Amino acid sequence: MHSVTSFINYDFFGILVSNMSMKKVPEIKINKYLSFFRIAQERQKRVYDEIRENAKADFDFFIRLIFSTIIIALGLVINSSSVVIGGMLIAPLVWPILAVALAIVKGRSILLGQAAMAVVKSSLLILLVSIILGLLIPNFSLESQEILSRTQPQLYELFIALASGFIGAFVISYPRLGEAMAGVAVAAALVPPLSTVGLLIADKDLAGAGGAMLLYVSNLIAITVAATVLFFLMRFTGPSTEEAQAVQKSNIRWSLIFLGVILIPLILITSDTVRAQRQHRLVEQVVTAKVDNIDLLSIDSVQEGGVIVIEVTMRSPQNIYTYQVEELTNILSEELGESVLLKISVIPVIEAGKLVPSQDAILNDLQEATNGSFLR
Repeated sequence: MHSVTSFINYDFFGILVSNMSMKKVPEIKINKYLSFFRIAQERQKRVYDEIRENAKADFDFFIRLIFSTIIIALGLVINSSSVVIGGMLIAPLVWPILAVALAIVKGRSILLGQAAMAVVKSSLLILLVSIILGLLIPNFSLESQEILSRTQPQLYELFIALASGFIGAFVISYPRLGEAMAGVAVAAALVPPLSTVGLLIADKDLAGAGGAMLLYVSNLIAITVAATVLFFLMRFTGPSTEEAQAVQKSNIRWSLIFLGVILIPLILITSDTVRAQRQHRLVEQVVTAKVDNIDLLSIDSVQEGGVIVIEVTMRSPQNIYTYQVEELTNILSEELGESVLLKISVIPVIEAGKLVPSQDAILNDLQEATNGSFLR
């Protein structure tokens, strides 16, 4: 009986299979899979030159940045996602970030310094323009969903930024994918959160500005790290001297450290958000199941010491009595496993055209309100 031999050979596009001894377990080497990303030296030079050219903080760069910031900031104020997206398409900030990633991999200290300085200058300019707009726009609404959505960053947004940085570097490295760069500019949402910071600083909402700044910094770090990883897989290398290699390793190490540090607050915020959403759903289910003919308007909860304070606002044609509040409180405490203080505000719903209530009925309601037999 003839023995069958096979071997696995990997080329740029995939896997070519031939014969190998059945007695041997095929060994799949990760680095051979990763060779799929490797690009030729000639193309590497073109990519390097393109990124370095587009990352220059020159007059054209700053003009595009200023007007993209104006468009995006106004889109945030009027709560228009289409306007915000339009501003993202002309924002050039992704280029110096890609230059930072490329400089990290190639160990080019000069390029790294120039690109990092371009990012810093761009960030300060975006802040300045958005603060000025915030001061000039009278009484703009901070309830805009486009603004609020950027004040509480989530861990999911970090993953989006990682994907954006990876695909951004990938698109730049393949000329035939150049038309996808617009999509990368939208996905790499850097200007909107920083514009939000400026608007909220102008309105003296420092807590919201802090949340938006965290989103900007996390996106900035994630895009840089993801692009760095892809450029490393593509074998972008600089001088083979020990000094250059030491610089490269140090840059990559610090990038990963920054990513790890920014993960901590995002994980904590995401955990708090998930818990708050769970509480919100539970309160909604319990209240609507136990009280008839109500329209829930809002549910807010906050942890005060060892007690969860839950405030519920609803519309109802009837009073909510003390025994009902106590029953709801006990159920919620049991379900959440913590002490609960439930506060219910009722907006009365009165159908027009009804007869005027008797004086006795009015006095009875006032007495009940006074001695706390219902909450309003």
